[in-house]
Amino acid sequence: MTPLRTAFVAALGLFACIARAEPPAPPQALVRMYDAIRQLDYEGSFVYTRGTQVDALRIFHAAGTVERARLVGLNGARSEVVRDGATVTCVQGAAPTMLFHEPGAQLLPLLPDVRAAVTGRYYALAAAGSDRVAGYRVHRIDVVPRDGYRYGYRLWLEDDSGFPLRSAVVDANHRALEEYMFVTLDIGARPGESDLAAGPGTMVAAPGDEPALGTPRWRVADPPPGFTLRRTHAPPGGAEHQLYTDGVANVSIYIEPGAGGGRADQRLDRGMLGIYSHEAGGLRFTAIGDVPRVTLERMVRSLQPVAPAR
Repeated sequence: MTPLRTAFVAALGLFACIARAEPPAPPQALVRMYDAIRQLDYEGSFVYTRGTQVDALRIFHAAGTVERARLVGLNGARSEVVRDGATVTCVQGAAPTMLFHEPGAQLLPLLPDVRAAVTGRYYALAAAGSDRVAGYRVHRIDVVPRDGYRYGYRLWLEDDSGFPLRSAVVDANHRALEEYMFVTLDIGARPGESDLAAGPGTMVAAPGDEPALGTPRWRVADPPPGFTLRRTHAPPGGAEHQLYTDGVANVSIYIEPGAGGGRADQRLDRGMLGIYSHEAGGLRFTAIGDVPRVTLERMVRSLQPVAPAR
């Protein structure tokens, strides 16, 4: 190779290094990720896996003063979710369409709440190299739990925009429990009106919110570190529903009349979702959440009645 050619190749390599900016530090990368999914126009298709189940979905998103998005299932029974501002419309098969009011709802799954993930108290953040997804260069950020009471996340973020092209929830053995990955994505493409509107279906209002309880009748006496009571509701039939969260993971606790007959404890794990149910004293205590089984069992087993105020 001639000296001139050698210098030319070296200059090209230097230009490539300069043009490719270093990805931001993990905390800033997560903040940029949430800005990207809210503030960019895009449309694309991705696959969602949970165990042996694989679903194909297509998403459309239009940014603006009123954020709009639509998520459509491409296999199985009809399924779509449409967001128009804070109004979320869900269509499942032949069932009536349900309307919900969910401020800040995002239709992309498996994304941790950045506000809790970046604090470092219960999760650590780590840069984990680079890769390519759907033709884009990405850098990976790992959200690593500091104990065994919660799951971790792996996030593959597009280099230029920070958009999450892939996400996986992993257990303590680094096994992916649920995962999505884009196979096609057009960042900057503005969807048309027909792409953002819900398909035809019977429209009905969703049931009203469960009435809030002023004072819980039960409490988790020994919750895992970081899990605090967010709200308490009273469904019909004398039951009680509580929501606990560490800001990323969520656990719902249900206290309701038991079926009797000394039923054995019930356990079910489906992807990242776990269920644990225990009966005692004529009541059934059930915990449901995106956490390991040890978390659910600890919370249910430490439930205690709240002493009435004197």
